[in-house]
Amino acid sequence: MKIGNWQLRIPAVLALALGPGVAGCVKPPAVPWRAAKKALVWPLPPDPPRIRYEGSITAGQALRYAKSTSFAWLDFLVGSPEVRLQTPHGISVDATTLAVADSGAATIQMLHLVARRYRVIEDAGRTRLLCPIGAAPDGAGGVFLSDSVLARVFHFSAAGRLDGEIRGEFVRPTGLAYDAARRVLHVVDTGSHSVSSFQEQGGSWSLLRKLGQRGEGQGPVFNFPTHAALDRDGNLYVADSLNFRVRIFSPDGSLAGMFGRAGDGTGDFSKAKGIAVDSEGHIYVVDSQYDVVQIFSREGRFLLSFGGSGRDEGSLWLPTGIFIDGQDRIYVSDSGNSRIQVYQYLREQRESVGE
Repeated sequence: MKIGNWQLRIPAVLALALGPGVAGCVKPPAVPWRAAKKALVWPLPPDPPRIRYEGSITAGQALRYAKSTSFAWLDFLVGSPEVRLQTPHGISVDATTLAVADSGAATIQMLHLVARRYRVIEDAGRTRLLCPIGAAPDGAGGVFLSDSVLARVFHFSAAGRLDGEIRGEFVRPTGLAYDAARRVLHVVDTGSHSVSSFQEQGGSWSLLRKLGQRGEGQGPVFNFPTHAALDRDGNLYVADSLNFRVRIFSPDGSLAGMFGRAGDGTGDFSKAKGIAVDSEGHIYVVDSQYDVVQIFSREGRFLLSFGGSGRDEGSLWLPTGIFIDGQDRIYVSDSGNSRIQVYQYLREQRESVGE
């Protein structure tokens, strides 16, 4: 039977199409990124290094790392458009899963780090994704995903299945941050200049609070906020992009601080986007105008920047999202170069950045 023949030929077709690294003839790489060819650190010697470049992740490199793919790759083999990282944006990383929201390809791509399985997801149930932007880990291998054009926020399980939807009156949801200890998902809505926090109880989500309106003052006001991050204490950090600031909120929603200004100097912001916090409380802010990641103290004091414009190793071109995992490994969406750049914060060499 033709169907039987097709099934029997799948392994051979996969081996030819995906290469020996995936088919099993050659041992897959130990990590999902292509290792750096040369040593790159920031700052330069003789100062002690604070940030080290590790390598880059592309769809091809992820496939070489993975031992298997989802059945979506069979569509690719029989004539569907090539699946690749096109315009990576939001990044979600936990102990088992690395997920990337690709706004250009309108997909979320999930690399299961333990099972070594690579999934490319185009749909949320019966709804075709249009512009996935934000991603956040759920603490169990799954991922929350925002789609700014659909104005919806979805939850995918570790197996890549649609596991629910967080319903709200969104205009243009973008950045996401999930507090697993409090079971609270924070959703940045760029279109409504606000941040909505939803709490999960008994499998359902309800609105806990909504912060913000358009403004430039000292309170919980925003001007096109884009991304958010949490520290280990549950404090929320929001990139208030067109106010050129970072606003910090305590777990109860009260404003705990803010810093930043517009400009083209060290520590200034032009197009602040992705934001993340490392294990020692340093705040990382991506600036897509300057193609750098700037690091600040909790009080907003500039400490260091890394990256820089270009297509070479360690460089960035129109970066957007950022995520820092439990090992202080830094993942940056290098959107203009269609890759994820990976760096390491060298916490073991000193007590704090810039000291």
